Amino acid sequence: MLASRVLNLALVAVSLSLQAADDVNASAECASKPPERPALSQGHLFVQLRSGVQLAKKNSQDLVNVSTSEQIESTCNLNVRRRRRDSAMCSCRRRTGASNLQPGYMCKGTKITSCGSDCPIGWPETSGRPMIAEGAWCQIRRPESTWQLKQCPKARGSVTLKVLTYNLYWWNLFGKRKGHHESAGHLIADTSGPEQYDIMAFQECDDRERILRDAKHQGLRGKYETIDGGHAIALAFRKSRFQLLEHGSEEVGEDSKAQYYGRRSAQWVRLLHQDGIVVFFVNHHGPLRVSEDGGCTGSSVALNIMQVIAANAHPDDRIVLVGDFNAEPWSSRITELDKRLHRVFSGTRMGGVDHVYTNCKRSVVNKTNVGTGGSDHDALSVTFDF
Repeated sequence: MLASRVLNLALVAVSLSLQAADDVNASAECASKPPERPALSQGHLFVQLRSGVQLAKKNSQDLVNVSTSEQIESTCNLNVRRRRRDSAMCSCRRRTGASNLQPGYMCKGTKITSCGSDCPIGWPETSGRPMIAEGAWCQIRRPESTWQLKQCPKARGSVTLKVLTYNLYWWNLFGKRKGHHESAGHLIADTSGPEQYDIMAFQECDDRERILRDAKHQGLRGKYETIDGGHAIALAFRKSRFQLLEHGSEEVGEDSKAQYYGRRSAQWVRLLHQDGIVVFFVNHHGPLRVSEDGGCTGSSVALNIMQVIAANAHPDDRIVLVGDFNAEPWSSRITELDKRLHRVFSGTRMGGVDHVYTNCKRSVVNKTNVGTGGSDHDALSVTFDF
C-alpha cells in the first residue's frame, strides 16, 4: 500500500515537471532534444522518488514516454519544415487586405513601403471606388479599369507547363455510375501524352485520390501530390518537377438562393519549377445559377478571385487561373475577369462555362478540348512555354 502511494507521488512529480517543460519554447526543445529513451518501468519510477522530487524534476526529460518524444519529434520536424518553407517564401507579408505596398506590409516586424519582387503583387488602392455586392460578406470595391495583371514576367529560360481543368460530375459519374469503368481516369491518361500533365485541377471532386488512382490504372505515369481545396475542388501536381512553396483556399462567392449549394472558393498554389520559374496556379468552381449576376454570384466573384491572386502571387510569377466558373463568356463574372487577365481558352458545353486564364498570353503553345470522359463538362488542356 505504501509503495503504491509513493509511486503515485512520483507520477505526480513527473507530471508537474513535464507540464513545466511544455512551457519551453518549441525551438529550444529542438535545440536541446536528447536521444530518445524507452519509457521507465514502475520500479524505476520508485527508485527516482527515493532520490527525491528534485532528482525527478532534474531528470524529467528521462521520464518522457515514447508518445511524448514522438510529439516533440513531430514539433521539431514541423519547425524545420516551416523554416525551409519560409526560406523559399516571400519574407515580407501583408498584414491586412488594405492597400498596395502601403505601410500595411510587414517585413521582419518592420513596416515597409516596398519590397520589390519579394512581396505579393498587392491589391490597388480602392478608397472611394464603387462597392460591389455592398452589405454582403463578399463585398469588394472595384479597382480602376486600368488595373490588370496581363503583363508576362521577363523570360528566364524555357519551361513547358501542361495543365488540365476538369469538372468530374461526381454525383452522377461516380455516385450513380460508379466511375463508368474509370472513364475519367482513362481520359486523363490518354490525353496526358508523353510529357504528362504538370498540374491538374478538378471540380466536383469528392475523392482526389480516387481519380488519380483511376488515371494511373489507365496508364498515367509520374508521381503527383494532391491538395484538397474544400468545397469539392482539388488539384494535383508533379512532385518530380515542382516544389510546393505555399498553398491556400479562400471563399470568393456564393450560390444564389434559387439554386443553393453553398459558398465557392478559389484554391491556389505557388510552385517552384526545378528550372527556377514559379507558377501561381488557381483552381475555381463558380457559384450557381449559371451566369447569374449580382450579389455574391456576379462580378464580385471575379474581383475576389483577383484579390486572392494579388495578395499571394509575386510579380515574377507565371499566373494560371482555371476552372468551371459556371459563367458564360458574356456574363458579368467573365467580362470582369477579361479586364484583368488574358482568357486564352474556353469550353463549349453549357454555353462555355469552363475557362483558362493567364498573365502570359504569348506563352500558350497548345490548347485542346480533350472531351468529357463521362462528365457533363469539357476537360480543357493547355500547354504553356514560359
